[in-house]
Amino acid sequence: MTRPAAGIISAATLLLVAGFVDAIAFIYLQANFVSFMSGNTTVMGVSPSLGHWSDVGICAGLIALFFAGVFVGSVINRTRRRPREWLLWTVTGTMALGATVAGLQPDSSGQGIAGAGVTGMLVVAVATGMINAIFERDAAVPYGLTYVTGTLVRSARQLADTVVTRGDHTDAPRRAWLKSLGMWSLLAVGAVGGGYGFRWLTLSALWIPVVALLVMALTTALARVVNRAG
Repeated sequence: MTRPAAGIISAATLLLVAGFVDAIAFIYLQANFVSFMSGNTTVMGVSPSLGHWSDVGICAGLIALFFAGVFVGSVINRTRRRPREWLLWTVTGTMALGATVAGLQPDSSGQGIAGAGVTGMLVVAVATGMINAIFERDAAVPYGLTYVTGTLVRSARQLADTVVTRGDHTDAPRRAWLKSLGMWSLLAVGAVGGGYGFRWLTLSALWIPVVALLVMALTTALARVVNRAG
């Protein structure tokens, strides 16, 4: 597999994962997110007027931990020889930790640890933050992989470039807007999967993206070994 093709597959997988876990967070945390920080910011801003102070705390925690995840990922990008591979393993491990902690949430019999579900989702927010650092140096993802608003804005601008065929826009790629719109659609498809996953498996559905990330990390490592041997 060529490196560009591998990059496309990795980006697609990560978008599906981000949409999947964001849907689970939205349902479980009652309209809070682990990758959509614009939404969390709005919820945090509105909550005091409604007297929902617990939402303020949860949103602040999600935003801070997402920020920390992006920061850690960006540090790895600047300090490691193979940053993308390092990040894939780190994201996989962090997501697995979040799924493990969330799984400790009390079940119908009351067995478990109170607050484990929320804590697990907070850990997942760190992982989604790091996902946004994986393609940090890719010019095609200027705002972060899960920044869906930026993706839609970019797609609309690229479409405008194909319509306006004068001046600086004459050489604009004719189908670039479809690629950006495709990134948005992958996040949406992942959210559909996450919604059904939570409906059928509740928080255990978090292990589905963990498996997907593990397969991707193993594939990336294997490809490096094969390329080195060849």
